[in-house]
Amino acid sequence: MDGILFSSFYFQKWKELNRLKPNTVQSYISRLKFFEDYLGLVGWEGELDFDKFYYSKIHDKYAPIDLDFMDGYIEYLRDNKTRSIAKCSFIALKSFMDLLVDYDLIEFNPLRHYKNPFYYESFRNRALSEEECLNLLKAAYELDPFFQQYYLILLLQTTCGLRATELCRLTVSQIDFEHNVIVIDNGRKTKIGTVRMTDALQKKLREYMNHPFFIAWTKGKDKELFFWKNKPFTPTDLNKLLNNLRMKAKITRKVTNHDLRATMAYLLYKEGNDYKSIQKQLRHKKLKTTLGYLPIHVELNGYLD
Repeated sequence: MDGILFSSFYFQKWKELNRLKPNTVQSYISRLKFFEDYLGLVGWEGELDFDKFYYSKIHDKYAPIDLDFMDGYIEYLRDNKTRSIAKCSFIALKSFMDLLVDYDLIEFNPLRHYKNPFYYESFRNRALSEEECLNLLKAAYELDPFFQQYYLILLLQTTCGLRATELCRLTVSQIDFEHNVIVIDNGRKTKIGTVRMTDALQKKLREYMNHPFFIAWTKGKDKELFFWKNKPFTPTDLNKLLNNLRMKAKITRKVTNHDLRATMAYLLYKEGNDYKSIQKQLRHKKLKTTLGYLPIHVELNGYLD
């Protein structure tokens, strides 16, 4: 058996150490195949190392697999599998990684305390309230009142909902002020798409891109929009920023980039936007994935299937 996951040391040790019945092992393997496929889909190459999953040449350091990556996988399951298969696939991967943690083969399983999202009864609305959004924006402004980079990141994410890698790789040339859109051609291997900018976001982006700090950073080149200590932002930097902001805003719950993506969908829904418009802004292949982000999720169980 070959492939990124199935040829890995992790899979060999899992087969050796698990105490599952033979038919359960085969069922898990068939479900783990979907995670194998997803790793290839997003372009993961080389020997699998969950503790050194991301590498930044610029920062010259590694970071472990995280919840943002798992959120992407869950979205992939929603788009491509039935609810029952997706539910079992989630269970298989969570159990697989739990064993690796229990035997000290990896340090952290991002799914360990993550409820199975394919059980409707365990659904939770990940979106932030409007009050929480305002408190986060206020905290961002107070931490960075001069450049306002943090404020812009929050404004962009709550109105455009980019994935973490898309945000970190966003460059000057992707901002289309003429058509009032952001062109998404980086990040995971998805088709080129666009997201609409609000007037407030467009105004803030123009101010930001004309700021002396930003001009000194780009030097007239097509560089990343967001940076820290003269290096492009990474998903790890984004997670740290969101954690600092939510603590300053006195928000007790954890706030991830995916929560901001869900918040964008919720805010559009509250403003009266139709489902197709929200789907287009989220760039989901299937409408049922978009509906899973909205408060009507539980009411439409049959439709989502």
